[in-house]
Amino acid sequence: MRMNGSAMYSMIGINNFNYRRYSFDFFLDSVNRLGIKHVELCGCHPHFTVYEHKNFPVREMAEKIKNHEITVSAVMPEQNFLPVNIAAVNEYLRKQSVEQMKFYIENAKAFDCDKVIIYPGKAFMNYPPSEAWKRSRQSLAELCEFAKKYEVNVLLEGVSNFISSLMTDSNTVKQMMDEVGADNLKCCVNSCTAYYAKETLEDYFKIFGDKIEMVQLSDSVPDNDQLVWGEGEQDFRYHMSVLEKYEYKGAVTMELNMEEYAEDPEKYYGESLAYMKNL
Repeated sequence: MRMNGSAMYSMIGINNFNYRRYSFDFFLDSVNRLGIKHVELCGCHPHFTVYEHKNFPVREMAEKIKNHEITVSAVMPEQNFLPVNIAAVNEYLRKQSVEQMKFYIENAKAFDCDKVIIYPGKAFMNYPPSEAWKRSRQSLAELCEFAKKYEVNVLLEGVSNFISSLMTDSNTVKQMMDEVGADNLKCCVNSCTAYYAKETLEDYFKIFGDKIEMVQLSDSVPDNDQLVWGEGEQDFRYHMSVLEKYEYKGAVTMELNMEEYAEDPEKYYGESLAYMKNL
């Protein structure tokens, strides 16, 4: 199979995290202006948060997305900041974090989406990593069991040391998936995580194959990651060739998360899209 430019472009999506200083309506209009057809829906304030819980207008949001002819490829709950941590030492915080993830799982199908991305959680640096590993495994098992009722797949995403030291390469992701042993536990691969582990997208595809249900691409340099495409050291021609080689047909999200991008997110996503077209 030879993937042409239009086919690749149709796979590309963005997320609303960088639009957190704007209304959700503005985000949807921006997606249309950029010519994007799908999004990774981030559970970030103020767009889609667990804090309103039962009162959150999920159906209204889903209708807005549908009216803009946009699909949701995956739901990504906010997990970067404490106290949201499925590996938390404090058992109350761990359980509360799991409950927050359940909110997004049970509402995913409202967006005609069956994928929710989950991070492994964080460990205290002065505690044995094995303790956080056990708590993360317990939480993931609970979430996978809960997700079965909603026919949702949990996508486990390894993260770089910028976020957590608990699960930073393909081998630890595989180990956790094997230990949990749930059929609905799949994989989300982020090119920055691979970069910092001195791995490639192909390393992930060799290990996980069709269990990869989301690919997140952003550029990086040794001291920073999740940059606009073309501003770092990653080889995007190579990334594209791997997706083609393994006949990947899922979504590809431009995962751009620098604070400065929130000032004018459409500009920075536009730059990444232009870079992709020039490839």
